[in-house]
Amino acid sequence: MPLTPCPRLRAVVRLRGELTSDKTPRVRRRLLRAFARAPSVMEVDLGKVTCLAPEASALFLAAAATARRSGTRFFITRASPRSLRVLRKLGMQHLMDAPLLHDP
Repeated sequence: MPLTPCPRLRAVVRLRGELTSDKTPRVRRRLLRAFARAPSVMEVDLGKVTCLAPEASALFLAAAATARRSGTRFFITRASPRSLRVLRKLGMQHLMDAPLLHDP
């Protein structure tokens, strides 16, 4: 009987609170754990993030580049208007697999 490949999964990283520079090691670990599962889709949910510092959001640039190299689709969801401004200033919209929009 031939083996059928397992479908790759969707990894969702839900973040909350203030993502400031002192939180970047924790965020990096969570992103790395999600990539270790070799997902076909990586979603970063910012719905409960109250503050997104540029230092922390730079991790998402690196994650999007990693996703692109590995063939993983990368999305950021439920970002607040303030978080979107930070991400757009960094050029995040150029690395996304979907438009960087505010989710109501």
